[in-house]
Amino acid sequence: MPTSTQPQLESLTISDGVSYSYIDSGEVPGNTYTTLVFVHGMGFNGGVFRKLVPLAAVRNLRIVSLYRRDYNPTTSFRDADLASLTSGTAEGQEDFLRSHAVEIATFLVTFAREQRIPPAPLEGASGPGGIALIGWSLGSLHTHAVVAYLDAMPSSILSDLGKYLHTMVSHDVGAVFIGIPNPPIYNIDLWYEPDFKTRFKLFYEWATAYYSHKNVTSGNIDDLEFNKFADQTHSMHELSSEELAELTSAETYGASDTLLLYIQLDVFEAMTRRAIFNKALAEKFLPNLRVRYMCGGASPGVLVWALHELRKCLADPKLNYGPDAEKARDVKFNFQAAGNHFVFWDEPELALDQYIATINL
Repeated sequence: MPTSTQPQLESLTISDGVSYSYIDSGEVPGNTYTTLVFVHGMGFNGGVFRKLVPLAAVRNLRIVSLYRRDYNPTTSFRDADLASLTSGTAEGQEDFLRSHAVEIATFLVTFAREQRIPPAPLEGASGPGGIALIGWSLGSLHTHAVVAYLDAMPSSILSDLGKYLHTMVSHDVGAVFIGIPNPPIYNIDLWYEPDFKTRFKLFYEWATAYYSHKNVTSGNIDDLEFNKFADQTHSMHELSSEELAELTSAETYGASDTLLLYIQLDVFEAMTRRAIFNKALAEKFLPNLRVRYMCGGASPGVLVWALHELRKCLADPKLNYGPDAEKARDVKFNFQAAGNHFVFWDEPELALDQYIATINL
């Protein structure tokens, strides 16, 4: 049974046999509010954002945190769902990302309709309303896919998605998930540990650590710490094993999430090109959608470095995304001075400040 600190889970059916569970802070009575929808990373479920829930209403926010597929009680993947992902082909892997993007978009629209949330401000207007979709860590892969495959959305979904979704935020996205190879300085040994339970423990230590960087804004790789943990206590280490089990799934980490790591780099590159470097798509589908990237000041160096590399590509997209790539959307970056990969757990007030600032760039 969950502890008393765990918010109640809701459920939303989006198609035959597929339901998504989620945490919801609820509407803000009497106000036009903005809805932040979070998509969690690997190994950790949507409960990791629960400390943000009690802080939402006073900031005129509604916070919704999805539990991705394979994270109980959201519907698990079936063999048929994973067939394209395990095909080993770029076409199959892209098919999986595309179909999952449609699922998340369908959740957003169905939730917006059923809950009657305030729509996004009209074009050119400012103020609260609508949805900011926030992908954290591996979750950024899925939120990127939503933007990349807007042309795959059913017209009934796409029409309403445009009424609500105004911003997509990637928080601490990994380099490979945006089609950029990891630098040699980054030690990737933990990802090759054969036993998934041992690998998850190593990953847990890596992800929850603090990293002491010389300078997170310089863009100089020598100013970033890639492998050595700072002395500061890791996030979540105050939790008992039972409490941690409420928030994690080593089994999913070692199964479907690991499969995502083996998607070909070219597929991630193509997806990022479609999301932010394809003018024809951007002009036709949600042309006013804003794309934002943020990273923590004490997050793993490889995640900070990834955003610097992407920012270089934004200045010259052909560097990594091909001769036809060109800046196609409103894209901005926010390099935070503080906060590690789990800032929303250790410093939830600061985290909300960072998210709001990034959305409003």
